[in-house]
Amino acid sequence: MLNLLIFVLIAITLVLVSIFIGGLMDLHKKEMEEKKSAVRDGMEGYLDQTFGFGTVKVFKSIVDAEGNIRYLVYLPQLEWFKTPTYKWYEVYATQSGYQHIEVER
Repeated sequence: MLNLLIFVLIAITLVLVSIFIGGLMDLHKKEMEEKKSAVRDGMEGYLDQTFGFGTVKVFKSIVDAEGNIRYLVYLPQLEWFKTPTYKWYEVYATQSGYQHIEVER
């Protein structure tokens, strides 16, 4: 009788743990979708539209001679079993929005 009670309690515990983990996974998935669907303004929004959400990283901000802020960003290109290669871009503000140019190394 005691063995049957322990077996039932273990089964109930496993079912409750699986429901809890499933709920956590659904919550995490919903949170990631909300994070991706957020619309960002400014330079981050321009980078998201141009290169994809979160693919480029801001390396440095530079102030030019006229006082404008330019950003040096890089886009990693990953391949299996190879070291990543990087494309560098300079992003700057214009009157009509943002522009970018590829930086030659």
